[in-house]
Amino acid sequence: MSRRRWAAGLALVAVLALPACKASEESSASSGYEPFELEEIEGSDALKVILNELAAQRIQLATEPVATSGDRLVVPESAIWIDVEGQEWVYTNPEPLAFVRAAVEVDRYEDGRAFLTDGPPTGTEVVSVGVAELIGSEFGI
Repeated sequence: MSRRRWAAGLALVAVLALPACKASEESSASSGYEPFELEEIEGSDALKVILNELAAQRIQLATEPVATSGDRLVVPESAIWIDVEGQEWVYTNPEPLAFVRAAVEVDRYEDGRAFLTDGPPTGTEVVSVGVAELIGSEFGI
């Protein structure tokens, strides 16, 4: 009997939550809230992703500077993403809340770091947390 009550309670919560979700979506749409905007970059197929402050806070966006180790550039492994064609990328942070995709070449991964043979210069800020959200924003997925 208790399983039936639990299942009925769960169904009731789901039914009651649906109108709230719909109202939240309508409220966001009517308020004009957009967590990001895109800007074309002349001479590039990449788009600049510009987040608003609330969006950056919500995804807990974090950056780290490109470092060096010997003759290699070093970034957090979490900064690297690989597209469907096998190209490796990072998102740079050239100005506050603005992010631009940059191609990199990874030599190896070691202890949570990616050692690059090519990439942004030392000191360039790259996104280490929030990469998936920037990909989704830039590519509309």
